[in-house]
Amino acid sequence: MRGGQPSELNLGLRFGESMHFTVRGDCMTSFDDGASVPVQRRRVYLPGDVVVVRRRDHWNAHRFLGYALSAHGLVALTQADDSDTRDPAARATRVVGRAQCQVSIRQRLVAIHDYGRALTRRIFGGSR
Repeated sequence: MRGGQPSELNLGLRFGESMHFTVRGDCMTSFDDGASVPVQRRRVYLPGDVVVVRRRDHWNAHRFLGYALSAHGLVALTQADDSDTRDPAARATRVVGRAQCQVSIRQRLVAIHDYGRALTRRIFGGSR
């Protein structure tokens, strides 16, 4: 899911603060295209949460898998619900917040499974 409104959105949300994000696309099962979704900054994100990540020219709201260490420090690993591949890793500081939506036990378990696969690939090599 891509989108973002307003364009002056910054990463300066304090913990507990929230803002609305307008959904563009249909890659996430939790949202319809055009929906307005509240996003709240949190201290902790759990596998399966839908997090908004600031990318270079847009924002992504994708399923959070977990964190990993990289040459750039701590990075967040995310993936769209309708994709078999992860998004490019994003610095943890680029996570804007968690989209307020229901997350099922199944979605959490799938995210934990995908996180394990991603860590294994990062440690032992292979494709993203």
